[in-house]
Amino acid sequence: MSDGQGGTRRLVRVKAEGKIAGVCSGLADYFDLDPVLVRLAFILLLCVGGMGIIAYIVMWVMVPAGAATRAPDGRNRLHLSSKDRKLAGVCGGLGEFLGMDALIFRVLFVVFFFAWGSGVMLYVVLWLLMPRAPLASADRMPA
Repeated sequence: MSDGQGGTRRLVRVKAEGKIAGVCSGLADYFDLDPVLVRLAFILLLCVGGMGIIAYIVMWVMVPAGAATRAPDGRNRLHLSSKDRKLAGVCGGLGEFLGMDALIFRVLFVVFFFAWGSGVMLYVVLWLLMPRAPLASADRMPA
């Protein structure tokens, strides 16, 4: 992979954007993905034989820490909503990311809760994995 300047991009842990050690943020940066999707993949691997935790620890030890190789591009990223929130902003964030009404996601979480009992667990996992929405310059408090 190229960094666009003739050099080769390196896989690094992006600790500034990470939740634990920056492994998922580094992988997301390297593969140009949303970090929440990489975190969800590790959670799924964790549920399938525990391979997620092993892979994460190995990468934590072997992949060097560094800075992101790409500048923030203003692309729509998955985050907790600061505008459309009832509890934590998960449904509002999903709605903003996908351009849909957050009510649809609220109904789906309730259906998952009653049908399979997994709605609350899924909501809490997303709450922990999704970053807070970046503040717009007009929303910031003066120092």
